[in-house]
Order: sequence, then C-alpha cells, then structure tokens
Amino acid sequence: MADSLETRIDRLCRLIGRTTDDMQREGEFILSIVSDACRDTGLYANELVEDICSDSYESDEFRKMSEGLVKLEIFASDMTRQRYQAEINEIFRTAWMIKVIDTVKDNIYTFKKYGPQFVDIITLAYTSSFDSTVEEMAEELQMSTQNFYKKKRYATILFAYEFERFRNALKVSAEAAGWHGEQMTIDDYMN
Repeated sequence: MADSLETRIDRLCRLIGRTTDDMQREGEFILSIVSDACRDTGLYANELVEDICSDSYESDEFRKMSEGLVKLEIFASDMTRQRYQAEINEIFRTAWMIKVIDTVKDNIYTFKKYGPQFVDIITLAYTSSFDSTVEEMAEELQMSTQNFYKKKRYATILFAYEFERFRNALKVSAEAAGWHGEQMTIDDYMN
C-alpha cells in the first residue's frame, strides 16, 4: 500500500533531522523573503540581465548598454559610478534569487504525483505577480479552501526541503572546486 502524502512529507523531514513544523516555518520564511522580488521585479531583472549579458553584438540593447557602460567608466564621477554599480549589483542579486527559486520549484515539480500541483500553489501564493485571496487560489486550482491550506502546508515544507538540498549541493560544489571568489553564496542570499 502506498504511503499517504503526510507520511511521505514527514519522512523527508526526518531524513534531514527536522520536524514538519520547523520545515514549514523555514519555507514560509524563505518564500516571504523572495516573494516581493519575484512579484515586483522578476521579469524586469531577468530581462535586464539578459540584455547586459547578451553576447549578440547585433543587439541594439547590447550596443546601447556597452556604450553607456563605457561612458560611465570614462566620464562619470566616482560617486555616480558607484551608485550605478550598486544598482547593477542589486539587479543581478534579484535575478540570482529568482533563478534559485525557479531551480527549487523545478525540483519540487518532480515530486511524485503532487509536484506540479505544489509548484502551482507556491507560484500562486508566493511568486505570482497577482495578489490573490485564498478563495481565488483554491478556485483556480479547483480545490476546496481547506484542501488548499493543507496542500499549501505540504508545498511549503517541500519547498524548504528542496531549498536545503539546493543549499547543500551548492556548498559541496563550491568546496569541491576550491572556489573562494566573489560569487554570491547561499549564505549571502539568506542574510
């Protein structure tokens, strides 16, 4: 006989030595941090990073950005240059946070039977550009409000679990490569 969803979630939490309540609090905390970034600036940050990092020399945006950066480097005062650098760093940080969340959601998607529904719940509840009520989200997902609350709890717990796995994999890969550069770490993100 197949285990219940509650049993499966509980076992995942016990694998890493945590309770479901601890994992739910952690998931809600992480999602509350990224919620505003995902809702307000996600598309803008990704588009701007893509424009800045575009390797197509035919792109108008790339050409304009290159000219602007050269002018900024040569003609701008130190204070102006530092201000723009801080803005650019914040845009890259936001884009990086969103990519982390998308990676974690991709991992949740593979959770047998419930993954796609959990991703939909996380998207609607935390990362969508629209601020919906619980009733609207439940209706969108064609479930009762009570069922939505229960599945949202499991989705949040699973999010925290997958985030923890992502964080550990990132630490292991950085340590294995001996990287000690300036790249943002998961700990930078959490602070």
